[in-house]
Formats: sequence, C-alpha cells, structure tokens
Amino acid sequence: MSEQVSQVIVPVDGSPTAAAAARHASLLARLLDAPLQLLHVMPLNPAELSDIPANRQPDADHDRAMRQEMAAEAFALARRAIDPALELDPTEAVLEDATFIRHPERAIVDHTRRHGGCLLVMGARHLSDVGKFMQGSVSNEVVHRARCPVTIVHADASMLEASRIGRILLPVDGSRHSHKAAWLAGDLARAADIPVELIFCQPGGQVAAEEDEESQAERVFRLAREAVGEIPAGIDEQLLHQERFAEAIVSRARHHLEEAPMIVMGRRGLGKWRESLLGSVSHRVIDLAPCPVTVVV
Repeated sequence: MSEQVSQVIVPVDGSPTAAAAARHASLLARLLDAPLQLLHVMPLNPAELSDIPANRQPDADHDRAMRQEMAAEAFALARRAIDPALELDPTEAVLEDATFIRHPERAIVDHTRRHGGCLLVMGARHLSDVGKFMQGSVSNEVVHRARCPVTIVHADASMLEASRIGRILLPVDGSRHSHKAAWLAGDLARAADIPVELIFCQPGGQVAAEEDEESQAERVFRLAREAVGEIPAGIDEQLLHQERFAEAIVSRARHHLEEAPMIVMGRRGLGKWRESLLGSVSHRVIDLAPCPVTVVV
C-alpha cells in the first residue's frame, strides 16, 4: 500500500466521463492496494429553487425518490466500468443534506477532508476559457480547493485509455510540491512496473552560463530521483528549453501517447482569482493533456 494513499474516491453521476473516471480510479486503487469508494452527490434540481425543502417529507418526496434511483443507476454503471482485477468490492457513499447540495465541488472536497490519505479521481468536462472564468467547472474547483492528490481523466477518454498506464511523466522543479508528486509517481511506477520520465523546463531565452544551466538541471534531476526512489523499469530525463511550460509538458504526453502516459505533478498554490487571471501550469496541463493528470498538493 502507498504511504500517501489509503483510499481512492471517485464521484460518479452516470455519465460516460464518470464511467471512464471510475475505471481509472479502480486501476489506481489496485496499483496502490487501496480501497475504492464510489461517491454520488445528490444535486439540487432546478424545480426546487423556488421550493422549501424543509417542508417536504422524505418518504413522500417524489423528486428525491427519482434522484435516489439516478444515484443507484450511477453506481451500477460505475461498477460495470471498474477494473475486473480489483479484488476488494468498492463501497458507496451518497452526499446530501436537508437543504439539498447547491455546490457539489465543496461537498466533494469536504468529504475528502473527512477521509485522510485519499486520492480523488474525477472526470472533466471541457469548457472554454471564458466559460471557466465566468462559471467555473467542478473539476477545476476541486483541484483548487482539495488538500489531497486529485486525478483528472479528460472528457474524451475511452474506457481502454482509462484502463492502463504505460509511463509516468513527472514535471520537476526542485520544490516541495514536486517532491510530493515524485513520491506518488514512484509508488505507481513500481506497482505497475513502468518507467518514469522526469521533465524539467527552463525558459528558452533565460540568460545563464551553459554550465550553470546544466548544474541547475542536474540538481533538480538528482533531487527528483531521490524522491522517486528505485524504479526497476527505469528513469529518463528530459530538459526542455521552452517559455510555455504547460504546452511543453503536454507535448511530451502526446509524444508518448501510444504508451498510455499519465502525468503526475505538484501544484503551487495561487489564490483563486490569480489562477483565473494568470492561469496555472497544472490547470493548463489538465485542460490540454490527452491523458490522465494527477495534481499533488
């Protein structure tokens, strides 16, 4: 079992994206030897915005009964999608309260904070940059708020893509967040017997002596190797000189696309508004990557 992850949690809603996320979550649970929990958030229906939920009796609430049926169907679809090699039967949890949940991302994050050592896996639905700024997305909000590792499975992932990992891509920069991502990457790589590729990006126009650049890269790679640990399948190093870090990382993922890569990276905390205005490398990678991305806080 991983020292960082003691449980894998995946929110499900009956959508194809959630099914792919459940498949990938079950793969991670098997590799990390951790139990899997299927999570469903009971939403607030639009018709209830003008209603008073406190006046309603649960046993006579037709809308709530319909949502319970939808939750049961979401769980059934997720169970059909999970890795058949998963030995431990997944548990199920439903989040709801007396006033109905209006902010699913907050409910999901609060749930993970009550379960120490969890890894959260979510399917993403792509929105335009303007749409994300104006209304946000559940997955972006969760990545921003969560205090645990979060894996995002891209919206167009097929069940086959979600069911395998052939290489770990690990962006590194020598920071504490980078080291924490390296620990998890090492656990996954050893369990799956796959290689790890370390990626260090420097701006192409950075003015520095060549020997200084090499010294900095060597130091970052050395620290990353120490954090990752022994990887029987091997560790590769890629030093990239590019201004756009996120695009450089995604380019490496596309280069290895036939190997079913997975990106594992640290996130440096920015305020929510700074992330919206300035962007963050991790959010940009999530938006562009053709493979699952795990962000470690």
